[in-house]
Amino acid sequence: MEEELKIGERITELLIIKQIDNKTFAENIGVNVSTVSRWRNNAKYMRLSQIVNVANFFMCSLDFLVGRSDNILDFQPQPCPPFYPYFRELLKSKGITRNQINNDTRIKSSHFVDWKKGSDPHILSLIELANYLNITLDILIGREKN
Repeated sequence: MEEELKIGERITELLIIKQIDNKTFAENIGVNVSTVSRWRNNAKYMRLSQIVNVANFFMCSLDFLVGRSDNILDFQPQPCPPFYPYFRELLKSKGITRNQINNDTRIKSSHFVDWKKGSDPHILSLIELANYLNITLDILIGREKN
């Protein structure tokens, strides 16, 4: 079952709460104002580094930002470790293999190869992994300890 991503709605809500416009927000997180507009309209999905920057700016969890949680409490994240090595250790601790993920999800082997080379995972892949592992996005990427 596909979840409806609420990133655009949440960014809009948080900008209103903070009384910040798109331009100021874009400058603070290092993107073009047009990128912020596309995010707010759900016309462009984020990669890991982008969504972490947004969540850090608003001091919220990734789960709140994408709509997996409605809890808007301030969030004090841990520094994120490099994704792939951390993810491999997480899988090892849960006794799950790459092959299991390949067989049980839409995440392909090529994603693992890209991540190993340093590519940021796409938010949709991260959500699918968090759902599969039954953990928060912040635990998945090491922003929050399990």
